[in-house]
Amino acid sequence: MVQENEMVVKRYSFLERLAHFVHLVCLFILLITGFKIYMGWDFMTYHIALVIHLFAAVLFLFVNWIIIPYNVLMTECPRCPMCATGTHNMFLHKISHISHRYLFGPTDIRRMKQIFLNYLGKGGYPAFTIYNVKRRGYIDKLHPVTQFMLFFEGGAVMFIAFSGIVLYDLQWAIFGLPVSEWLLSASEMIAPSLNMSALAFIRVIHLLMSYFFIVELIVHVGIVEFDPKVWKYYKAVFLTGKEDLSDPDYVELIDAERDSLE
Repeated sequence: MVQENEMVVKRYSFLERLAHFVHLVCLFILLITGFKIYMGWDFMTYHIALVIHLFAAVLFLFVNWIIIPYNVLMTECPRCPMCATGTHNMFLHKISHISHRYLFGPTDIRRMKQIFLNYLGKGGYPAFTIYNVKRRGYIDKLHPVTQFMLFFEGGAVMFIAFSGIVLYDLQWAIFGLPVSEWLLSASEMIAPSLNMSALAFIRVIHLLMSYFFIVELIVHVGIVEFDPKVWKYYKAVFLTGKEDLSDPDYVELIDAERDSLE
């Protein structure tokens, strides 16, 4: 949609906004109830905290392992003439585009270098919203620091989920598969070298992953996003889902059939 002195495009779908909101709310609930359970804070009973913690954990994993991967797979790629004519493989083109947008790579390393130089007063802050006007699609729309942390967040979600399963039930199984026993057996291969029991090792992993999410929140919200020039992205991800590309702050427009980023 193009209007006078502005070009408004869809940045996030409704499902993307919903997933982001639920992910954030569940994360806060998990951290608060988790530390209440671990440290014995007395603002609610242990039983209530555990019930809330488990409900939030299931919803958190559903969003991270079902909704977010679905959103990623449904990512709209910039329209490409070669896809329309069948000149190249559309599936491979989509995988390449998704990898570029969500995985930390050479382009992001260059942008990180520009950010570092900007903090030293050498050069401007690089754009992290890059939009191909002619092909009508985003090339990039994530801050490089956010992309860098996505891989570690995925690992943290996995570790905190598996360790949480064992802490919830030492005999937990699904479809007859003794998942907790397998995880305890795997931990027994590492824990003795740290002078710990398998269960204590799993408890430490669970706690460390909790601290990771706190650090990630500080970096993502408190450092990367705490800038008046990017507050418009809060409005986009929580409310409208739209972005005005005529705003020059951290936005780069490419007007070409092909671009150098892919």
